[in-house]
Amino acid sequence: MAEAKTIKKNEQMQMDMTTGSCAKAIIFFAIPLFLSNLFQQFYNLADTAIVGHILGDRALSAVGSVSTIYGVLTVFCFGLTSGFSILLSQFFGSNDEKSLKKGIAASVVLSFASAGILSVASAVFMKPIMRAIHVSDTLFDDAYTYIMIITVGLIVNVAYNLLSSVLRSVGNSKTPLLFLTISSFLNIFLDILFIKGFGWGIAGAAYATVLAQAVSAALCLVYITIKCRELIPHKEDFIVQKEYYQKLISYGSSMALMYTIVNIGSLILQIGINGLGTDVVAAHITARKISELFMMPGSTVAGALATFTSQNYGAGLNDRIKNGVTISCAVMLVWSTVATLIVYLFGPYLVRMITGNVDQGIIDIAVRYLRINLPYYYALSALLLFRNVLQGISHNGFTLVASIVEMLGKVITVAFFVKPLGYTAICYCEPITWIICCVPVTIALWHYLYAGSFEKPMLLHRISRRRSY
Repeated sequence: MAEAKTIKKNEQMQMDMTTGSCAKAIIFFAIPLFLSNLFQQFYNLADTAIVGHILGDRALSAVGSVSTIYGVLTVFCFGLTSGFSILLSQFFGSNDEKSLKKGIAASVVLSFASAGILSVASAVFMKPIMRAIHVSDTLFDDAYTYIMIITVGLIVNVAYNLLSSVLRSVGNSKTPLLFLTISSFLNIFLDILFIKGFGWGIAGAAYATVLAQAVSAALCLVYITIKCRELIPHKEDFIVQKEYYQKLISYGSSMALMYTIVNIGSLILQIGINGLGTDVVAAHITARKISELFMMPGSTVAGALATFTSQNYGAGLNDRIKNGVTISCAVMLVWSTVATLIVYLFGPYLVRMITGNVDQGIIDIAVRYLRINLPYYYALSALLLFRNVLQGISHNGFTLVASIVEMLGKVITVAFFVKPLGYTAICYCEPITWIICCVPVTIALWHYLYAGSFEKPMLLHRISRRRSY
């Protein structure tokens, strides 16, 4: 009987979440993820400020006019590679190096094929899409230049997301944070150099983004080549095996669509907000910035729980997954309570501190949104955590359905409730959809993890069975 080759796990480069303290594994993995998300927020603000200060409001508006398109593309790529990492984490948890390498090889092929398709589709359909979202004629040429450079460079964005996802799948969230930090500061430096030094205008901002992403991808590749050679697939690992591709496409497309659908829903909701007047738009933008900061711990813990669940699912350790769910729920219960108290006690001060706005009307609108929204973070936290656990135990259909329901809730709100109820409909839209979506994913989680029979992943089971002959 042939034995599967096991992974030589390096505690300095990887984190095996199938052993030791569940709380320590989740928290230690989540902290670098949280810092990455926080740093990304800071970097995005700095990048926008540079374009506005050097090139002026017109250039800033041109970038902003296509930011939704850029957001959808980048979120799709991130979701795709995050989905791939779920299966890779399962292979890592099952301690099967050969399957892990084959999974990485298939992920490389699928990632670059997807990047190529998106770039070609962008070249063909970008102008019609820009007209559909009403990019003004005065901004059109600059906006088109910017977004096309970005989309042609999607391949490096995908490369970084893939390589960082591979590292996270084996429990390494610190190294992607380091390279994200380096590339973000590089991007700011290149923005100034290309825009002001070389006089490349808005194209310089796009080139800076692509080049900085290329550097981060290169750093990840060098790191894996030197420190994690067991993650490098060989030539024979690229031989197509249908079951690997089917499973990766299932995971990747589900995660990509989940993130993309939620993003599209938010865009639709923004259409309704835009019709409520400039004060409401300004207040909502402010409130969303604060709300997203409060959401960050939830999405971070959920991301850590996804990797934790996947590794332990691959190892067949159901009790550790249950323990991880309990710990994560406890953490988010505490955070949701703290966040709600902060908003109710210090809401107006937060709005003034973040934006510097002194218009009391705008402050009141923003605080109203936050005070309605934050108490429902208990439901949002459960939705985020349970959705990621279901992904980790190979039941991703429910997560996609929940995302579709969330988008439909926003469409219905804009179509039927914004006109008669005004901003009140906007304030209650997401909390209500969170509760509705939380019900099916909670039932599904209970059925598959607690009440149902816990089975070894089907692909891993077939691979193990073949090796037994």
